[in-house]
Amino acid sequence: MADLIERNLETDGFRYWGITMYRTTYKSDADWAKFLDRFIGSVRTELESDDGLDMLDSFRPVVMEDARRFDGATPDQIRDAFKEWARVACETEQGVPYKRAEWAYSARYRLCILVDEEALQSVLDIPTEDLEAYNTTGFVILINGRWPPEWDPEELAAGGGPDDGHEPVYGCTLDEIGWMKVRYGEAQTGASSRMTDDGDWSVEYRRPPAIGFHF
Repeated sequence: MADLIERNLETDGFRYWGITMYRTTYKSDADWAKFLDRFIGSVRTELESDDGLDMLDSFRPVVMEDARRFDGATPDQIRDAFKEWARVACETEQGVPYKRAEWAYSARYRLCILVDEEALQSVLDIPTEDLEAYNTTGFVILINGRWPPEWDPEELAAGGGPDDGHEPVYGCTLDEIGWMKVRYGEAQTGASSRMTDDGDWSVEYRRPPAIGFHF
């Protein structure tokens, strides 16, 4: 996994890796701090198990916190904010234009992470003694920044638009909704090593409430 992350960076000519994360729950700063400690700790654990701790030197996770703007935000709203950030960040961080960055093997400017209250609590509910064990219940939400909605939300609310017959998620009954729940321990390393294009997204996609990234 660490070798794949390094290879993606070299192929793209990038200096840094890491998936940008958006906080959409603001009930408790203490809980958020504990979540971040566990989440970032999981990256170290994954890299260490793969003899890849040297990749921490280029790991630059960005955490977006803005209660006024992001409290209770939906995946679609976060996607819009992420795309605004990515168009500028790829130039300032890597010196790469967005048209190139959005198709890069590295997923830094293509995917982002959303942490809502449900996701946060799913990670905090893990017993301390089990934090380094394989876990299938703690998750975060991974958003495909290149996924364009194929419907009008107002049409869906009125009963129109496409329908794959699934239970609605934020009003969408399609199978592919542009985001998925993924195991928190693999969210950074898995996305940065294995999610190199839209084909990888299609292979790994699991419609909520299923949790993906069982590498």
